[in-house]
Amino acid sequence: MLYPLNNYLVVKPVEEVKKQSGVLVPEGYVNDESAYSLVEVAQPNVNSNLSSGMRILVPSHLVEEASFFGEVYYLVSENHVIGFYGED
Repeated sequence: MLYPLNNYLVVKPVEEVKKQSGVLVPEGYVNDESAYSLVEVAQPNVNSNLSSGMRILVPSHLVEEASFFGEVYYLVSENHVIGFYGED
């Protein structure tokens, strides 16, 4: 596990459940036009007020990908968190 420092968070993308439509698209087509992504905090930094499992909204283009030792990690600075998502 990667333990983030300097105000970073290790996050994982939250997959949206998409409804079936009658439109056929080529295999491998990705329609990711949203400027924001909902991600789940996997590992907060030691000084963070956020906790593991929280779902947060961040700008999509600011999620960084780091890959080493066969693992892929997604990182975002806590300064770029827009808000958190909670079920009513």
